[in-house]
Amino acid sequence: MARVLPRVAALLLAVVLAASVTEWTLRIVARRAPSEPVRTLPAGDLETRAQTVDVAPIARLFGATTAAAPSDIRALGVVAERGSRKSVVVLDVNGKPRTYRAGDEVAPGVLVHEVRSDGVVLSRSGQLQELRVPVKR
Repeated sequence: MARVLPRVAALLLAVVLAASVTEWTLRIVARRAPSEPVRTLPAGDLETRAQTVDVAPIARLFGATTAAAPSDIRALGVVAERGSRKSVVVLDVNGKPRTYRAGDEVAPGVLVHEVRSDGVVLSRSGQLQELRVPVKR
C-alpha cells in the first residue's frame, strides 16, 4: 500500500490539474465576442443588401487625386455678358477667391462649363453642377 499511495496521489493531482486548466480555458474563451454579429433577415428579404464603402482614403494611399468637394467651391460673384465668352465668375476654391471663364479648370477634374447671370455651371468629370451666387437681401 505504501507503493500505491504515491501513484494514486500523482493521478489525483493530474486530474485536478487537467480540470483546472480546462476551467480556465473555457472562461477565457467564453469572454471573446464574435467577430461579426449575426443578423436576422426578414422572411421576404432573401438577399443581403450591399454596404457602401468609401474608397477615397484607400485611393489616396495609391496616389489618386480627387476633385475638390462640392462644399470646397463657392460662387462669390458674376460679371456676365449674354452670349459672350467674356463672362467672368469669381469662385472661392478652398478659401482662395479667383476669377474664371468658361473652359477654365477650377480644380483637378472640375471645369467651368458655363457662366450665367445668377451663377455658374461646373463640369465634374462630365457631370454638370450648378452653383448660384448668394443674393443679399
